[in-house]
Amino acid sequence: MTAFVEECTDCSVLAVEGTLRTPIKSELRERVAALLDRGKRRIVLDLARVSEIDAAGVGELVHLSNMAADVRAVLRITRPTSHVRQLLGASGLSRFETNGG
Repeated sequence: MTAFVEECTDCSVLAVEGTLRTPIKSELRERVAALLDRGKRRIVLDLARVSEIDAAGVGELVHLSNMAADVRAVLRITRPTSHVRQLLGASGLSRFETNGG
């Protein structure tokens, strides 16, 4: 899994590539933490290039959202693949999705 940051006027977009499954690598968590430490309060995860996700990946997305909420920031997901969207929906996490992107 790799993640690339793109700064926008009102948000930071992390383009995530690869898999979000066991074992979860710390790169995404570290990048989100770095953005939050720099005072970014609106973070969007672009999941268009995530090829696979499992329960651990969903758990990581929940953890990232909680990290953001702890500092009064917002984390949203955009452009999930159909597989990722189905898993988010089945897990009750489609509320993290945004229509922007």
